[in-house]
Amino acid sequence: MSSIKKIHWLVLGSLSLILISRQTVSAQHPKPNAPHPAAANHPATFSRPTPVVNHSAQVSRAPEVRRNEAINRSAPVAHRDGIGRPGEVRRAEVHGAYGYHPGYHPAYHYEPYRRAPYMYGGHRYYAYHNYYYHPYRPYVYGAYWHPVGFFVASLAAAAVIISIENQHYRYYQGVYYSPYNGGYRAVAPPIGATIAVLPEGYATLDAGGVSAFYYGGTFYTLTDAGYQVIAPPQGAIVNNLPDGAVATNMGGTTYMKYNDTFYQPVQVDNQNAYEVVQVQ
Repeated sequence: MSSIKKIHWLVLGSLSLILISRQTVSAQHPKPNAPHPAAANHPATFSRPTPVVNHSAQVSRAPEVRRNEAINRSAPVAHRDGIGRPGEVRRAEVHGAYGYHPGYHPAYHYEPYRRAPYMYGGHRYYAYHNYYYHPYRPYVYGAYWHPVGFFVASLAAAAVIISIENQHYRYYQGVYYSPYNGGYRAVAPPIGATIAVLPEGYATLDAGGVSAFYYGGTFYTLTDAGYQVIAPPQGAIVNNLPDGAVATNMGGTTYMKYNDTFYQPVQVDNQNAYEVVQVQ
């Protein structure tokens, strides 16, 4: 019996040792689904993917330059149509250059006069519109404009030299000058003188089927060479005359005279104006 009991106790001891060794192994190697003891008291963390940057969409490009626009154009010009009715503001484009081109003559197509001329002093004064007297009020074109005969000691560096038959003129801001007494004196615009840009504040008009431009008592037409000074077209209507015009009484009828051109006071579209008179 004692041997059997010894064997029994040996078997039980061996089984106990096997169970204890398995528990020790399980404690050292936890199961995959069991939470780690150190992480039990900490919130779960997630790794966020690194954002993908689209570098092509974030490239800063310089503004596109359109080389065919806004080049060699002057500042906006107050443009008027007809006899002074406000028109759209346009930019004065550069046409031709400054110089002298006497060979060009506008191809006028004048309508025949339907009114009898005014007779005085052996001359006939023709006009398309009825005579309508209104007081003369000199028009002010700006600080740089001066009437014929005005003297200045010097001119701005931007003044342009125009040579006409050995005569050297200076042009600046719609006024023509010639050297005089150590300075410069404003003179009547020489016919044929050509400028590249019309002065600010010019007016457009139609004269004998030809488009003309008017500023400060001077008339221009557009040619291939530029804006050329022309003689006042007969029947041209302007809404103002500059300082320097002289009222001339001819047998009780008053005409205005500026740079040897006669103007008849008229009214067109309920506006006071002046018409270039043809004198024969």
